[in-house]
Amino acid sequence: MPYVFQLILDEDSNQDIFEEFDMEQTKTTLGIYNHKLVTVISVQQIDEGYYALFKHRGEVIGWTAIDGSHYVYPKEAESVKVNLETLIPHPFNREIMGPMNLMIEYKDRLLSSKSFVEVDGEKLEMLFLKGMLRGFVRSEDLQKSRVMDEICLLKADAPRFRDSNFSVELPPREEDFEAEITLYFPDLGLVKLQHNNRIFWMHDTDIDFDFTPYNAYIAEAKEDVHQYYTEERQKVKSIIEALLKKQIQLEREADRAKTRLHRIETLYKNLRESKLGRIQVELWKRRKRRAK
Repeated sequence: MPYVFQLILDEDSNQDIFEEFDMEQTKTTLGIYNHKLVTVISVQQIDEGYYALFKHRGEVIGWTAIDGSHYVYPKEAESVKVNLETLIPHPFNREIMGPMNLMIEYKDRLLSSKSFVEVDGEKLEMLFLKGMLRGFVRSEDLQKSRVMDEICLLKADAPRFRDSNFSVELPPREEDFEAEITLYFPDLGLVKLQHNNRIFWMHDTDIDFDFTPYNAYIAEAKEDVHQYYTEERQKVKSIIEALLKKQIQLEREADRAKTRLHRIETLYKNLRESKLGRIQVELWKRRKRRAK
């Protein structure tokens, strides 16, 4: 496994989370982090078990035991839509995501598939919307895009749309123009294009371009460690920064405690050496002698 990897935590919600710098110090229970997608920064074996130091939404949380959690396999990122006509929601969705109406969740949505998990020998692709996990779907229920980098000539009056659902049509142009094809959904006849940094969508039948070479069948999801390491390089800086921030905070708290203790010691010493302090010390000594 990569040194930094991801898990879907699936453990006992009542088990402990330990401080990242002191595994003998309990921080909290797993609770709200159970069934969440987390990034594992480090792993330690203690006796017969394994413990993971994990990070969630930019924050280093701590160490916890891992036994039944699900390893997240990285894959090449793909833009996808869900075929609602064939979709049969996998029970894993309810277990991890809670009650959700996936038919409503996925309707007319353009999603990103960039990883998968294996559940009972079956691969489920993880779908994201704006970086947030929105569920687990079998590959055969996905309408996948092909990445393209091709230039085409478009007619000025060819129908163009602002969104992939063709709900907002753009006005016709005054003359024909060139555009770059960036994505193609062969199952939907859907094309994403770009012109002068402006993105729009069209039907493939309205474009004078041969899409036949891009109709090839896409195989099932396969692990792509290169993709993971590409993302890992982007994450590692924030992970280090989070750890350093926490360490600096702990050091500042320790410095404040030392400063406070030093201040108390100085005040005590000054008071003891003052005239009033010497009188008080003599009174204490007399009381001790009388007590004997």
